[in-house]
Amino acid sequence: MVSRKRSLATAILLASSQLAVAGDLNINGFMNVTAGYLDNKDVGVTGYEDGVNFDQGTLVGLQLSQQVNDTTSATVQLISRGSERYQTEAAWAYITYAASENTDLRAGRLRTPFFHYSDFLEVGYAFNWVSPPSVVYRLNDMSSITGVDMTHRFSAGSLDGSVQIYAGRYNDDFTLSGDSYEMELRRAGGAVVSLNYDNFGSRISYHKADFYINGLDPTGDRALDQLIALATGYDMANGTDITSEFVPDGETSNFYQASLSWDNGDTALLAEYTALRHDSALLNDDDAWMVGASQRITAATALHLTYAHSEDQLKSGATGIAQSFTESENDSIILGLRYDYDSAATIKFEVQHLTDKSSDKRLAAIASNPADINGARNLSLTEESGVLYNVGLSLVF
Repeated sequence: MVSRKRSLATAILLASSQLAVAGDLNINGFMNVTAGYLDNKDVGVTGYEDGVNFDQGTLVGLQLSQQVNDTTSATVQLISRGSERYQTEAAWAYITYAASENTDLRAGRLRTPFFHYSDFLEVGYAFNWVSPPSVVYRLNDMSSITGVDMTHRFSAGSLDGSVQIYAGRYNDDFTLSGDSYEMELRRAGGAVVSLNYDNFGSRISYHKADFYINGLDPTGDRALDQLIALATGYDMANGTDITSEFVPDGETSNFYQASLSWDNGDTALLAEYTALRHDSALLNDDDAWMVGASQRITAATALHLTYAHSEDQLKSGATGIAQSFTESENDSIILGLRYDYDSAATIKFEVQHLTDKSSDKRLAAIASNPADINGARNLSLTEESGVLYNVGLSLVF
């Protein structure tokens, strides 16, 4: 979290092409350099399995915007991430048409507006964390979508707000529990409503898509491959027919988000809730939420504290029994300090206590005795905990 004035200034600097003067090319940039150490590699935190990691949160981005004429502009945002060996990709690449003073239409590669901080998700200067809590902000691989959107801004007295509607498609790899899959989202779309009144802010959004995962192999060793194999084994042992429920062939997934914030410039509060609901049983439904507070100590220094939680929601019957072998629950407590040591430059220190509950014990039991699926399912989740130490330097330029 960060004061609204700083958030809006950063968003204007990096996310809006409307400030460009016709004929001029605007170039802005941002950079995050991080170092992190996890004291227990058995806690499931991507990128922190062995010693100090300098790449997981490190990235550099450049945004280029060109005002083509009075109503049309072009925006490209190029990002190189340390976690992806600094390969450069176009996170944004869209054309904006200003249909009116308060209504914009965009087409191209857009940020998927899942979360409260989606508009500047990778601009570390815009928030106090080294990176937003992954317990809640867990759809990184699908942070961009190719499609169209419309945003309309409005005001009534002291109330300001916006409505965004989008539609598009996603076809790329995504990572789950360290395994890579080829996912396709068709007929994706959603709506976002944001309202701000005085020091209060609110946001609510809904997103849906028909999803496909290509190349699943019941003989493979990835988690979802093994889940299909387990469902097949359950059917053979019990005379049921649940395997078809685990094959993603255009079933609909829904994502819900709501957040409330309060910020007077010195003290900031934020609560955010998200939920995933899938028609297919291959991916577990889940709920995730966080609450946090930050307090500015001096003009340049702020302390912040955040608690985040997520847990899977299993379907009923035999389907839920199979899903219990990929069940998880996670907790995170983040305490951090932010110090703005110069204009447009901040350094952050963060300690995060993580608790990771997984189905490893159940998987080990079913592997040793495949006939006792019900007994393995009744075992408690395996719990691991650890502390992640992070230092981050964030700049905008």
